[in-house]
Amino acid sequence: MSGFALAPQIAQQAETMGGNKVGGTPWQEQNKQILSALKMDRVVTVITISLIQLIAALNILISLIMMVMEKNRDIAVFVSMGARWDQIRRIFIFQSLLIGTVGTAIGLILGYGVSYLVEQYRWISLDAEVYALSYVPFEPRPIDAFWVTGRALLVSFLATLYPARQAAKVLPAEALRYE
Repeated sequence: MSGFALAPQIAQQAETMGGNKVGGTPWQEQNKQILSALKMDRVVTVITISLIQLIAALNILISLIMMVMEKNRDIAVFVSMGARWDQIRRIFIFQSLLIGTVGTAIGLILGYGVSYLVEQYRWISLDAEVYALSYVPFEPRPIDAFWVTGRALLVSFLATLYPARQAAKVLPAEALRYE
């Protein structure tokens, strides 16, 4: 058990040993407002990132739906030449995952690059009299990159399921009828 988790027990032991002369209050209780603000900040960050990913997923979804509509004739030709429906579906799934992967990679590179620059040059300053720090520290963690990447790729995959299913339902005779 870490020292952070032992603070309430140590405060209680100090009160017991000191009697009425010593009062112990754990740091978690003394900084309750700050800790709850940090928790709220984390929740808001997760919600913000989720909304950004939702917008990206909707963009991928709309782009692929438009592509299926534009490529109806090409899909029909592929099917009439012997392509199976699962092959057509895989083409669109692969394309969506490619878009998601490239977008995620660019986002990670830009995010870590900007975080490094903001930390290095301390672009966001704070009033040192009010806060314990004179600037806002930026510390990108690998675990954050891992879960953001995983969620982004999952959202990209989920966004492609409907357009891929629609592409696989194109009937060659209907699509080529007026050509």
